[in-house]
Amino acid sequence: MYLLRCEFCKQEPSIMNHLHVLQLLPSQGLEPRQFLRYCFGIAEFSPESIWEEETNSQYRKNCVTVLSSIFNVERATVRNWGNDLNFEGIPNYCKIGLAYVHAGGMSSKEIVNIIDGRYIPPQINPQTFLETILLNGLTEQQKLRAVSHSDFHKSCIKILTQVLHVGTRSVQKWGQDISFSKMPRIHKHTLAYALAAISQARTSNTWHKAA
Repeated sequence: MYLLRCEFCKQEPSIMNHLHVLQLLPSQGLEPRQFLRYCFGIAEFSPESIWEEETNSQYRKNCVTVLSSIFNVERATVRNWGNDLNFEGIPNYCKIGLAYVHAGGMSSKEIVNIIDGRYIPPQINPQTFLETILLNGLTEQQKLRAVSHSDFHKSCIKILTQVLHVGTRSVQKWGQDISFSKMPRIHKHTLAYALAAISQARTSNTWHKAA
């Protein structure tokens, strides 16, 4: 799904090899209600126990706090996503962000920090993300050849659209170079969660191979 088929990749096979890491990312978003059950450790409870937890007077308030903290948005924004625990109005790009957070592994300590107001959501700018995905491990000559290719920026746009699950036109409006300086902050958080998910998947794969 994530492998780019373009002249740029054909001429630089090392780039194609790097793009395989994007296959480690979840391809589908995660519904907020299920994500929150994972966060609060109740996903494996019986339906009766889940219902008991979800009807607790503080549960929805804590859910709003979690979603607000992860994406660094106002609580009012999260509340506008819905009046129940499904948060049906949440943008699709946030659902993919939740899938990345879950794949990257959010510890119980981080959940406590969120509830206590001590959580600082990670963020990474698009240039750092793209360089990590496309250029890490290449020689200086390979890097220069890659960034000088006429299709390099086009490939960067395609990567961001696929990773963030946003439209091509939106990404194009963020800038004409690899810095994409007009990218909204919420997507920078998603890129950080994506890298964490890739790192976690790599660690897991390495562990299984070693075992």
